[in-house]
Amino acid sequence: MKIVQPVQITEKLSYYPNTLSRIQTLFDELNSNNLRYCHWKSNIALGKSVSGQTDIDLLIHRKDADFFRTILSRLSFSPAKEKNVANFPSVEHYYALDDESGTLVHVHAYFQVITGESLTKNYHLPAEDMLLDNTRSEGEIRLPTKSAELVIFVIRMMLKHTSIVELLMLSRYWNEVKQEIKWLMDDDPIDETMGLVEEWMPSVDLDLYSQCLQAISSSSSLYRRITLGLRLRSQLRPYARHSFFRNLWAGIRKFSTMFFARLSESPRGMIPASGGAIIAFVGPEATGKSTLIKEMRKWLGEHFAVEQIHAGKPPSTLLSFIPNLLVPALRSLLPNYRSTRIEAKYTYREDEENPQSIYPFFFALRSALLGYDRRTLLTRAFARAANGHIILSDRYPSSSPGATDSPQLARVSLPENKYPIRRRLAQLEDKMYKEIAPPDLVISLSVPLEIAIVRNKNRGKEEPEELLRLRHSQASSLDFEKTSVVKINTDQPLEETLLEVKKAIWNVL
Repeated sequence: MKIVQPVQITEKLSYYPNTLSRIQTLFDELNSNNLRYCHWKSNIALGKSVSGQTDIDLLIHRKDADFFRTILSRLSFSPAKEKNVANFPSVEHYYALDDESGTLVHVHAYFQVITGESLTKNYHLPAEDMLLDNTRSEGEIRLPTKSAELVIFVIRMMLKHTSIVELLMLSRYWNEVKQEIKWLMDDDPIDETMGLVEEWMPSVDLDLYSQCLQAISSSSSLYRRITLGLRLRSQLRPYARHSFFRNLWAGIRKFSTMFFARLSESPRGMIPASGGAIIAFVGPEATGKSTLIKEMRKWLGEHFAVEQIHAGKPPSTLLSFIPNLLVPALRSLLPNYRSTRIEAKYTYREDEENPQSIYPFFFALRSALLGYDRRTLLTRAFARAANGHIILSDRYPSSSPGATDSPQLARVSLPENKYPIRRRLAQLEDKMYKEIAPPDLVISLSVPLEIAIVRNKNRGKEEPEELLRLRHSQASSLDFEKTSVVKINTDQPLEETLLEVKKAIWNVL
């Protein structure tokens, strides 16, 4: 068994000064422990990969697979898998947070050369040793020689000419394909490439391969490329993972899944192997909840299936739809019955000596319906998180009666033998909130009251200052007894706040 050696931090990769620290450390570990690996494809864009803009595509020798996973675990990389589709064999995904930049680093690990059409990757090319034995270095990164990389590149691109869907996808980046093959042929590796094809791909006719190479590198017609691609696919049949018809059916199923997911606006992306999570953002008005959720959705949504909900303003259900339609009219007719005013009136204060009066019936009904809507929304969110989605919730109920988005009726004691309907509504409200599952993480945002007042005045929708002061006083006493709470002061530069929030979220995933 191999022993993990201490990490030797070297200078930034000399070829790529924008290399992320997490990626630098990864390659330091791989090299110092003598793993057999290479960054096996798309090396024309290696600078983007090491700066976190694209995946790190590593081919690792199968005998080093367990040790490789140990290194990734030590560097806090977490496994993930594709959503709603069968994952390809011998291909794994890992993610880690670069602590300095807040960028998510995606390692796309291969233990076999599984390639082909984008949707099915139907071919296992017996080329692992070819790529690992013929390497060069850029900085500390091991890459295949251009002749070895060219062998695989031509096959990959020609296989993408064998279906209509692949051709449509290929047409979007055909110019990049021509640039890459020109880059691979800069050192005139044709003779070496042909020798490698003859040695490692004995089922492929050398003349056919040469024609395929010429078709991509020159201005051959689309018809010719398709014809050559179909011929090449036929000769690669010994390396196919599935029969023609099974592969066709697998491609149709995957395309259909992607198509209907887009129609239904279902989130696309990866899901953490450890499962999804509900991340709640709480705090008084003008602390930046909306801004941070928007940024976190953009950040996580580049890789994972992410959804955003608003637990403070849950959508209407069938039960509450008609009553909620009447709310705007009731607010105009009965301004003193607005929920925010009644909440402020009935908020408990230590210096009060006189008992509070009984809350209006309409307030009780509205509170119970709101509890029902919240329970419905958050029950669905919990189910989505259980299926791997990351849910970002604007506000969340706490276990503090009378607090924002929490039970409102239980804090006022009703006289015995009076107000049976309100008592029943209070019981129902309390029951519904108790049935709401706790989030996986609460990010509690705060800011000095004076700054919150200034921010509130500069917002598009200004809240009454009295309400702002009330929310601010309540925020410090919110109780999420079953959940980890991370408190973040947003009275700092946005970049620093974003990095704090990213670290808090990634520690949960």
